[in-house]
Amino acid sequence: MNLYLDASALVKRYVAEPGSDTVRRAMADAEAWFMCRIGFVETYRAIGIAAGEHVAQRFEAEWAAFGSIEVDADLAEAAAGLAVASRLRTRDALHLAAALLLRDEDLLFAAWDERLRSAAGERGLRLLPEALG
Repeated sequence: MNLYLDASALVKRYVAEPGSDTVRRAMADAEAWFMCRIGFVETYRAIGIAAGEHVAQRFEAEWAAFGSIEVDADLAEAAAGLAVASRLRTRDALHLAAALLLRDEDLLFAAWDERLRSAAGERGLRLLPEALG
């Protein structure tokens, strides 16, 4: 299984909060991890604010293990269309566009934002968690 994580999911690896065990298990089971480059900034910032720069640096050290989807003109244009069609915030649209580039039956899309999850599900992505409680 390949795992795409947005920042709302990946932060849970480094900061104990609801869903942390789910994310950590999924990452341990995954063959590969993926994230849009913009997620690096989002995740580093969120971890640094919540847990301190030393924990954010642990994330930075692990970043090399991620397949990074770079923001280019094609990704930006796809994200713009998704942002309007699904009323997504810019970063969420970039995450969804990046995940859709990777789409296959073995991809699991991890996010905790309801609107993003809804848009991803509408486009056939399998979601982690299956439902938010």
